[in-house]
Amino acid sequence: MNETQRRAAIIARLTGGDGDFALRPARIGRVEQLVYVHAPSSLREIMAGGGHWGDRRAITYEDEHRTWAQHQDTVGRFATLLTDRYGIGKGDRVAIAMRNHPEWIAAFAAAVSVGAVCVPLNAWWTGAELADALADCGARLLVADRERTESVQARRGELPALRAVVEVRPGEVVRGDDEWNAVLAGERRRFEADTVPLAPDDDATILYTSGTSGRPKGAVATHRAHLTTMMNMRAHAVVEAELARARGEEPPAPPPRPTMLVTGPMFHVAYLPRVVSAAVTGLHLVLMYRWDARRAVELIAREQVDSLTAVPPVARGLMDEIEYTGTRLPSLRTVATGGAQSTAALVGRIATLFEGRTGTGTGYGLTETTGAMVMIGSRDYFRRPLSVGRALPTTQLRVVGPDGTDVGTDEVGEAWFRGPNLARGYWKQDTGAFTAEGWFRTGDLVRRDADGFVHIVDRIKDVVIRGGENVYCAEVEERLADHPAVEDVSVVGVPHVHLGEEVAAVVQVRPGAVVTAEDLRTHAGLRLAPFKIPTRFLISADPLPRNAAGKVLKQELRGLLDKPSPLTRSEPS
Repeated sequence: MNETQRRAAIIARLTGGDGDFALRPARIGRVEQLVYVHAPSSLREIMAGGGHWGDRRAITYEDEHRTWAQHQDTVGRFATLLTDRYGIGKGDRVAIAMRNHPEWIAAFAAAVSVGAVCVPLNAWWTGAELADALADCGARLLVADRERTESVQARRGELPALRAVVEVRPGEVVRGDDEWNAVLAGERRRFEADTVPLAPDDDATILYTSGTSGRPKGAVATHRAHLTTMMNMRAHAVVEAELARARGEEPPAPPPRPTMLVTGPMFHVAYLPRVVSAAVTGLHLVLMYRWDARRAVELIAREQVDSLTAVPPVARGLMDEIEYTGTRLPSLRTVATGGAQSTAALVGRIATLFEGRTGTGTGYGLTETTGAMVMIGSRDYFRRPLSVGRALPTTQLRVVGPDGTDVGTDEVGEAWFRGPNLARGYWKQDTGAFTAEGWFRTGDLVRRDADGFVHIVDRIKDVVIRGGENVYCAEVEERLADHPAVEDVSVVGVPHVHLGEEVAAVVQVRPGAVVTAEDLRTHAGLRLAPFKIPTRFLISADPLPRNAAGKVLKQELRGLLDKPSPLTRSEPS
């Protein structure tokens, strides 16, 4: 029995019968799908379970610490305020707009516990963008930090549905209608859960897309969707452990007090599932006001952090700092990547820098899937660094060609997903991305190999068509990224009078490095066909523009390349 067959057998055993991960058919909307028999019934059930961890640390924010008992007390009292002071009822929208403060987690837990639909907003948005989303979802209440409160209050006249803004960490002047600590101090009652019944298919969140392909859309996800993501993550960990034992390897025991550094925004699906599941494992979440590699190293050492997930630029910055300081960080067991496509060079660096003692992994999902639909663990990821994994137990995946039929093994097509962790659709929009048969059309081009591993090729809209030939940006980026002078790179198509489009690359060089466009063309030409090699380069020490989720803003890059005389040579920094 090979590894692929053994994996299938393990999953069949775990999901059959009446085990922890048993599956059964259930109708979700108009489609019958497999759901976890023993999944919790609501996010409230998960959040309430955190109380049994008592005086263990739940959250560290910079130099502040909160125990699970303290956190649960805050959640219970704010939940009471939501219903009694602010009149929030089942289905009402409660928005959150702030950096990664501890109050973010408490507000989220309280909102979903009272049956409200929580709307975590992108803290990087401008005031106009925040107001657009608040108006779109009809939010009744906003919980926001000082900067976001100030931005929204300036546009309050555009938001007739918004009853109140609760301001977190206001500084010297309170601009919100209420201040978080003040209203909590006046409420000692804990919310009575039995006053609001919840069902798995009740709406729980509206998660807005990043807007890189147009105006952000609100993906409406149920309690079942988020809980399925959590169960899939747990199942993946069990499968990986059993596969290790089958190979004669004993997987490491779970840390007695698991601790995770949150390196990115909690409103993003790369991080939100960890917030949701923390109460199950007693996970200690370590938060930062903003990403800073030096501070991250200090926190990892001080708090004995054993895991983190980072978008590729953050992972590179962390490893640069570790190398610079010579720090070993022996507590760190897992450095996973996510949020954006990684490179073989980055995954290989994780293996060498930590001398094989630190695992890794990644997954592939979208805002519309509430988390990963496929995942890959350390052993496979080190061997297949350009793969994002294999389908999770509840995931159905089609790879579909332009004619609407499934393509063959190792052929490129659009990824279509179906499963109980999908959003049920977009808030007040029908774009055609969600089909009547329950499939979500991702807009991503992928290929699936004979062992079921999925490889992301490109976004459909980002494929460069040069003289009738398709050029997949990810392939060119991967080749350029392994040049020793390249820190980061993104490839786009720009107009060409005869070819339709030509291939262009925007390159960030490593500190102190010097490289020319011709150097990079020569390097790319060792493995790429001539029509794939960029003909235009913009080379500098400047970081690539990215959104809060770590995705490169390619439209901005096209704007840079439209300027006359783009740089074709780097200069020493």
